[in-house]
Amino acid sequence: MKKEDFQVEDLITVLSECGLTELRYEKDNVKVKIKKAPTPKKIVVKDAVKTPKEEIKAIEEFEEIISSGIGKFYFENAKGQKLISIGDNIKVGQDLGFTLVMGTRTPLKSTVDGTIVEILVENGGIIDYGKVLIKVRAAAI
Repeated sequence: MKKEDFQVEDLITVLSECGLTELRYEKDNVKVKIKKAPTPKKIVVKDAVKTPKEEIKAIEEFEEIISSGIGKFYFENAKGQKLISIGDNIKVGQDLGFTLVMGTRTPLKSTVDGTIVEILVENGGIIDYGKVLIKVRAAAI
């Protein structure tokens, strides 16, 4: 048998470095097959994180007032007076502002009683269908 261009040790090195579990080499009438058992991966189980009761905060839920159309939303009148602002208490049916589309004003009315927590659109901002405009902390019934 003639001396091959490689050594078996070279194949073992390739097997290990590449993370392979099996390697075959065939040339002319020489066939070499090297297998190694796959290395089991260690699974580390972490204990569940325990949070003291005093650190658990109540998740506050908000009602969202969403856009039913497209255009520009205004919550200030022509004189620059705000119709609503953060912290205002609102009632169902109250005017919160208006949407302006091609010169036509469509009023936005409140669908919930509560306190305005956040106004997500700037005055004159462009809105689209289903966009959240205002977050309200609903009043306790």
